[in-house]
Amino acid sequence: MRMVQTVTLHPSRIGCPSIPGTMKGIVSSLPGVSAVAVRYEERALDVTFDPAVITPETIIKTIGAELGLRMEVGEAGGGREGKPEETCPM
Repeated sequence: MRMVQTVTLHPSRIGCPSIPGTMKGIVSSLPGVSAVAVRYEERALDVTFDPAVITPETIIKTIGAELGLRMEVGEAGGGREGKPEETCPM
């Protein structure tokens, strides 16, 4: 039986309406990722993955390459300060 882990990522921007869905689609398509939950109000992305197949660093690099977002690793259930719309570049 493979072990899975969950990491909570905090994107540098998540305020735009299209970013959460796009980010979820990108991360969900990665090999080894079994679940992705976007928590819009907390500006967080919970990713469940198989560490034998993919690492959090690879997930972060993929999001950065696809969307130009920086990611911070945080505690599960942790949020960030500020309103989501304050981080939207549009």
